[in-house]
Amino acid sequence: MVGFDLGNESCIVAVARQRGIDVVLNEESKRETPAIVCFGDKQRFIGTAGAASSTMNPKNSISQIKRLLGRKFSDPELQNDLASFPFRVTEGPDGFPLVHVRFLGEERTFTPTQLLAMVLSNLKGIAEGNLKAAVVDCCIGIPVYFSDLQRRAVLDAATIAGLRPLRLFHETTATALAYGIYKTDLPEHDQLNVAFVDVGHASMQVSIVGYKKGQLKMLSHAYDRSLGGRDFDEALFKHFAAKFKEEYKIDVYQNARACLRLRVACEKLKKMLSANPEAPLNIECLMDEKDVRGFIKREEFEQISAPVLERVKGPLEKALAEAGLTTDSVHFVEVVGSGSRVPAIIKIITEFFGKEPRRTMNASECVARGCALQCAILSPTFKVREFQVILISSFAHLV
Repeated sequence: MVGFDLGNESCIVAVARQRGIDVVLNEESKRETPAIVCFGDKQRFIGTAGAASSTMNPKNSISQIKRLLGRKFSDPELQNDLASFPFRVTEGPDGFPLVHVRFLGEERTFTPTQLLAMVLSNLKGIAEGNLKAAVVDCCIGIPVYFSDLQRRAVLDAATIAGLRPLRLFHETTATALAYGIYKTDLPEHDQLNVAFVDVGHASMQVSIVGYKKGQLKMLSHAYDRSLGGRDFDEALFKHFAAKFKEEYKIDVYQNARACLRLRVACEKLKKMLSANPEAPLNIECLMDEKDVRGFIKREEFEQISAPVLERVKGPLEKALAEAGLTTDSVHFVEVVGSGSRVPAIIKIITEFFGKEPRRTMNASECVARGCALQCAILSPTFKVREFQVILISSFAHLV
């Protein structure tokens, strides 16, 4: 029984065994596998191999496939995303995006569904290598805001990859299930209310869940489809691109490889600033044989990220209002997702709920674990503790 967490940046595979849930290691013994397909002259590289090849071949390295899926080419959000992608995307005859790459010496086009199928096939291989058995039945985590078209695209990609999803499971519900099923001290009669704030690579989802012994009830969902860790990377990227143009007279926007290297460096810088009050940025031979160096303090980083940070409160307010609760009646706040490590985000959450958020779950793995658990619950071969998941009526058809 396998659960897949399809992230915008990386994916995680979890399997249910008789003794519990394990996160599976890929061929490089890593728990996270990049969601990248890189096309070369002789072969394609997927996952970790794709990420390794992407710096050398940015225009043929397709990432953030989840953002392209099931969306019309004219969608303003998609248009906004395309501005920062190094690869070429055009409008197909049906109005949906087509990705252009050079593969095996010729120009080819792929649909986002075909690309997701390649990623899923790679993840399926990782699971099979670990289980030493064929994998067909699975549960796939999807964002709560996915439209019907996007859900169908995920199912189509799974079919192409030879998988049979027993359920597409909301990432918020998967997190809530992974949190609650092992808790032995849940109240019999009173309800324990927990807010989950998931800030991922490209989106933010908030859910408030009521727990009682043996059950969880989804009280509300709220989200911002375009607010995540990459927005902080982008703020840093624009800041340093302007700085280097002024100081070194180089325009990284003219060079896809320089753009990619600066983005990678900005992501590392963001992580350093999460733990340190200031951080340096040094890149050798970024462009035109020039070495560049920069430096930024956390306060300056928070200033240039202000437009992004201002949007964090919106989903928190909406989730609380929809659940019909006050901040006092939310007992715990749990933060998950790769983007939740930014101190400024934690500060906003703390001020909003009036309590320190907790990190009792693995921020990156909880969705995959929840999906594997759900898969085990749906399978007749597993004996899983009785645990009921109650969804809000307006979301019941979206499970």
